[in-house]
Amino acid sequence: MLGAMCANTASAELAFDTTQYQKALWMTTRFYGAQRSGYGPNWLMATYEPTNVSPVFNPYLSNVKKGLSFIKDADPSDGYDLTGGWWDCADFVKFGQTEFYSAYMLLLGYSEFPEGYGDYYSGDYNGYIGSGNYTWEGKAGVPNNIPDILDEVKYATDYFIKVIRNEKCFYYQIGEGSPDHLIWATSVLKSALPKEKGGELEGSRSVYRLTKKGTSMVAFCGATLAAMSRLYRQYDAAYADLCLEKAKTCVKFILQNELGNTGSAGGTFYAAKPKYDSDVCVLFTEMYRATGDPEYINTINDEGFTDFVFDNKTYTHWYTLCYNNTEDLAHYVMGMYAGTVDPELAEMCRERFASIMNFYKPAKGYVLNVKNNKWGMLRFPANQAFMYGLYNKMKGTLTEVDPYALASIEYIMGSNSENFSYITGFGDNYPRYPHYRNVFHDDSNYMPGCEIDEDFSQLGYMVGGSFNPSEYPDDIDNYQSGEGGIDYNAGLVSALGYINAILKPVSGVKNNSSDIQCYLYPNPVVDEVRIKSNETGATTVTIYNIEGQIELKESTTWEALAEGINVSKLANGQHILQIVGKNGNASKQFMKR
Repeated sequence: MLGAMCANTASAELAFDTTQYQKALWMTTRFYGAQRSGYGPNWLMATYEPTNVSPVFNPYLSNVKKGLSFIKDADPSDGYDLTGGWWDCADFVKFGQTEFYSAYMLLLGYSEFPEGYGDYYSGDYNGYIGSGNYTWEGKAGVPNNIPDILDEVKYATDYFIKVIRNEKCFYYQIGEGSPDHLIWATSVLKSALPKEKGGELEGSRSVYRLTKKGTSMVAFCGATLAAMSRLYRQYDAAYADLCLEKAKTCVKFILQNELGNTGSAGGTFYAAKPKYDSDVCVLFTEMYRATGDPEYINTINDEGFTDFVFDNKTYTHWYTLCYNNTEDLAHYVMGMYAGTVDPELAEMCRERFASIMNFYKPAKGYVLNVKNNKWGMLRFPANQAFMYGLYNKMKGTLTEVDPYALASIEYIMGSNSENFSYITGFGDNYPRYPHYRNVFHDDSNYMPGCEIDEDFSQLGYMVGGSFNPSEYPDDIDNYQSGEGGIDYNAGLVSALGYINAILKPVSGVKNNSSDIQCYLYPNPVVDEVRIKSNETGATTVTIYNIEGQIELKESTTWEALAEGINVSKLANGQHILQIVGKNGNASKQFMKR
């Protein structure tokens, strides 16, 4: 039910300087590099070597590999390599329920709001590791002309390529929750412990695979790979091809094997997801976006996966977006991108998505909180804020930040009664005892009594939080409030990407084959398409259809582009708009309907 959240209200004035929203996005994005399992590099642990440890760990110190964690993950039957990927939260198990969903959420945010994402460092963190300065203010990162979000997600997709081994073999979990939780230790030390204590002393941790009933996880694995094939192609076409090939393998797994979902293995940490239809729809729509093949949309219709959109009983929402409830994502991507193949489906999805946005609105105030769950409660308004960004894109209203999205994210950043930031390391007043083992750089006892290692304090880890900051228990043992996770951060990162795209678009990032930054809206478009940019002066615009044929070409100015180009006579479907200006070029896709 709706929570009475009014800790912040919409205002014409921002709660923070615009640079702080960029900093928050940088931190919460780089957090995923602190979740890297395997050879990494993991920026948080790259230089860590346990020196001051509890005596109970002394027998295992000779097995420690400086800066490395869980480098033996492999299928025990044949040694097939399964290293890499992200840990789930403050612990070191790779749970598929959150990993595949989180990676897709991150790529969807970048796909829809690319101008919000910057390039401040490289995927190997050499600037930070080399200097020992891991702060935003130190500016030690070395840009590599690839948006940081893609560097981070690529580490995940490198792993995803492995886990979908073939259409009959999908690996969905590495490690077990109960042994992993048995002893508090950093990932570097934990790896040196016996398997019964969550380590890999004797060899690989437990590996779990599926030959059927992995529908939701396989769908989000495939959707992420399909999106990556589209978004990374300009940087590495061969890698994009490999991602698409593996995404097609995910499609085969779903269509050729028994449908259904399974829960986590070796414990009860994640129950089986009750539904999977919307997840399949996300995958197949992303496959259509990546390939242009309408058969993907036809298939989800023919196989009945889209029935939930038209069935009021299965559509009704009494929950909010999270890894376990993902209909919102399906409604958005089909509403935005399936219309060329099935206009009726797309229109119904847009109607459903609009009603979901009304459901999210609080009874008063602007901070979103529909599902008032005490465990990780801030992930819900963060996810909802991202949904409002997508809703505004769907409506073509991207000239101002949605007040609900802005107020919710600002609350998390610290615009609340206590000026308390729920993002570890952001601002001056943030959690000092988050439930997160590695940030303490301490193995002296089972639960460290020291505070965060200040050299690594800008972790970017959003804790579960509270809707009353004066009552937030900054307690390392409080899992509900003090723990976060890759799925918690995913909605926050994407919402910040949306906010930054409007408040302060990042310049100098190669994006959509663009040398200059501009924003195209609305998308889809009916009559006029507008281009927002800081560029001025003369330019030339060319619009192509999907076959590469020129449909419109004219000399104009950036000022005129902001007023709009009439595209009412173009055929319905996908089009490519190219701009040539004095400072460079830009290429954008849009849908005419």
